[in-house]
Amino acid sequence: MTACPFHARHDANAQVVGAADAVDTDAPIADALSIDAPLAPLLDPALRMRPPDEPLPPPLRVQGGPLAEVFSRWLRQRDDADHAPEKAALARALLALSDDDVRAHARRQAVIAALGGWSHWHWAVPASTVASLLGLPMEELAAQRRLHGQLRAMAAGLGAQATGEAVRAGGEAVATLLSALDDAEHRAPDAPLQWTLLRYAAPSRWTDRAAFTANRLALIWQSHEAGAALLGHALLGDSWVGGAPTREALLRLAREGGAVRVTRRFDARQQPSAPVTVPLAGTDHPFGDGAHRCPGQGLALGISLAALQWLAEQSGLRPPTAVAPLALPNMDIPQFKEEELFP
Repeated sequence: MTACPFHARHDANAQVVGAADAVDTDAPIADALSIDAPLAPLLDPALRMRPPDEPLPPPLRVQGGPLAEVFSRWLRQRDDADHAPEKAALARALLALSDDDVRAHARRQAVIAALGGWSHWHWAVPASTVASLLGLPMEELAAQRRLHGQLRAMAAGLGAQATGEAVRAGGEAVATLLSALDDAEHRAPDAPLQWTLLRYAAPSRWTDRAAFTANRLALIWQSHEAGAALLGHALLGDSWVGGAPTREALLRLAREGGAVRVTRRFDARQQPSAPVTVPLAGTDHPFGDGAHRCPGQGLALGISLAALQWLAEQSGLRPPTAVAPLALPNMDIPQFKEEELFP
C-alpha cells in the first residue's frame, strides 16, 4: 500500500494549520496532543473526513454509480461508529502480511514494469504489487498498463470538477476491479494479502460485504498516487545508486515531503463545515496520525524498498530523466521521460 492519499482534489482552498515541533513516531495518541501542534487537528474528534451534510463530493452525488458507492464505504472517508472496529481488523490483516511476500511480489512487479520504461516504472510498481498480493494476475506489462489506466480513470472521476462522463468512466473501472477482486478471492484465496484479509478482516467483520469489497479495492487505490510519489522522489534523489536506501531513509524522504505532504479535515463545529489542511511533511508522522492514520505504512515502505533494492542490483541502467511533475493539492508526483531503463 501506499501512504494514504486524501481526496484534496475536491477542494484545494483549505485553511492551513501552522507547523511546530514534531512528535515521536511511537508516541501514544493521548500524549501527542501535548507534543505535536501540526498534527493535533488529526486528533480532534470535531474534525471529520467529510462535511457532515456532504458525505459525497458534488460530482459523485450528482452522478452516483459504482465510484460513489465505494467512496462512501472507504474507511478513509468515514467517521461512523463502525469505522474503528473495521479499521482495526484491516490493520491486523496488514500486520500479518509477510515481509518476504511483499519483497517477492514487489521485485517481480519491478522486473515487469522495467519493460515499460521509466515513465511507467514508478507508477506501476506500487499498485501492481498490491494487486498481485491480492491475487490479481499481474504477470505481464499489459496487465500493469491496464491497471494503471483503470486507476487513472478513478482519479479523474474523483476530481473536484469531474464531468458526468469522467464519473461514469471511473465507475466502470471500479466495477471491473471489484469483479476481478471477487474472482481472485475464489481463484487465489491463498494470495498473501487476500489470505490475511480473509483471515483477519473477513466480510463478517464489516458492516456488510459491500464495505469489505470497497476497502479491499481501496488498498490498491491508496497505493497508486502516493506510492508513485514516494518511489518517484526516491528516483529523483538517486537513492538507489550505489546500493538501496534503508527503510529509515525512505521514511525520512516521506517526512521531507516525498509522499503525501498535507491531509485535510472538515471542522464540524462550523456551519458550513470549514476545510482545514494539516501538514504532514516536516513532521514525524508523514502517514498521518489519529483515527485515520494510514495502516499501510509498512506495506508502502516495504514495496518501495524492495523495488529500489532490485534497481540497485542492476548494471548498465540509464538514469531517469525528470520532466514536470504531476502537481496535486496534497502531493507532487515526479514524472520521467519515456526512456528505457537499459540502453
